[in-house]
Amino acid sequence: MDTPTPVCALPRRTFLAGLAGVAGVTLIAACGGDDASDSADGSGGSDGDLPANLLALFAPQGVLISGTEQRATFAIADGDGVPIQDLPPEQDFSLRQDGEELEVITATAQTEGIPTGYYPVWFTVDEPGNYEITTTFEGDELTPRAFFVSDPEDVSIPGPGEPMIPLDTPTPDDARGVDPICTSTPPCPLHDVTLTEALDEGRPVAFLIATPEFCQTALCGPVLDVLLEEVAAHPDVSFVHAEVYADPRAVDNIVDATVAEAPLAYALPFEPALFLANSDGTISARLDNLYGTEELRAELAELT
Repeated sequence: MDTPTPVCALPRRTFLAGLAGVAGVTLIAACGGDDASDSADGSGGSDGDLPANLLALFAPQGVLISGTEQRATFAIADGDGVPIQDLPPEQDFSLRQDGEELEVITATAQTEGIPTGYYPVWFTVDEPGNYEITTTFEGDELTPRAFFVSDPEDVSIPGPGEPMIPLDTPTPDDARGVDPICTSTPPCPLHDVTLTEALDEGRPVAFLIATPEFCQTALCGPVLDVLLEEVAAHPDVSFVHAEVYADPRAVDNIVDATVAEAPLAYALPFEPALFLANSDGTISARLDNLYGTEELRAELAELT
């Protein structure tokens, strides 16, 4: 099994990103700013000497659980390590354990609204353990990406089928110690009500935990913008955004920033994360790290 290596040494809450094909999306107490993926222009451009590379865009442990359907996201990079935007519309992924193929999963490419195309791979495994996923691209099988699926009792992040956690998120009237309450420029309009108030309304809820200013990679940067584009089309849904850090602009290095209440309450070791809940407050879907317009619309359409 591949051993993921951290992209940067971080205290307490770290999204692991391996040099052997696990791409960091963004981290809590994290590495904001540019990384290799920022150069993605969707054009490929490999010199042809190196093989394509499968990038796993999720934490390799402590996030996925057994017994219920899980979402793992993958990108494909060219030989220069640049994620490819012009992806095949569909791609078959092989889920394996101990070298044995368990399932072939067909995933649809997501490219709309996000600078780096990706595939959301949905799968269910019955038991915790080590697994891996690979795919074949342009005739070559790519190096499998290994990850660990945990027992649900060992993962605290709420997921589909579980209740949302009511939380008095910052608003313009009560910042609750968070400054600024939105690092988007200009500040987004998704702070008028708290998450608790949104859940009490008895409508479906879309709750995004993200820090737009400090998630600047090509992989995760635009998720708030993608969400904002859907607000007008879904008047029956309450949209709420909460920042990751309480004081991001008060420190010289984002690693020193204080983590805000929202990611702590939801036990997130990474960001961004979007929680979608039905009108009864039960989580319908959780979109970790990145999502495009098409995938978001499909999940919003499922809310009841």
